[in-house]
Amino acid sequence: MTSTSRKPSIPFFKSLLRYNLSAATATATDFSTLAFCKEILGINPVIGTFIGALAGATVAFFLGRHWTFLNKEGKMSSQSTKFILVVAGSILLNTFGEYLLTEVFVVGHYMLARIITAATIGITYNFPLQRYFVFR
Repeated sequence: MTSTSRKPSIPFFKSLLRYNLSAATATATDFSTLAFCKEILGINPVIGTFIGALAGATVAFFLGRHWTFLNKEGKMSSQSTKFILVVAGSILLNTFGEYLLTEVFVVGHYMLARIITAATIGITYNFPLQRYFVFR
């Protein structure tokens, strides 16, 4: 089978469980970077969200390829290009969600806004696109 016709190598619910564990690790990287940017460097939380998302995305790619979706055989260049497209959309959605919740709806704390946004984008956008597009 070519990488374009490859079916996911592990069952849906197992990949969903692995995705959530990997996402938790990537999210810890993302959120700690955001907190560092905001609390230590004094950077606006919307900009910190963008920087944290980049750091978390790097962790997510390597976990997705090597453990979550078990697709080390696929071309890394193809996977990384697809992943970058997905992550670009994810970063835009996460950054917009942070803006919307902190600046428009004035959610009490920037990290609460980040958690709500990340959970929503992770399950509805990131997981399906990574499973069926990036690492299929």
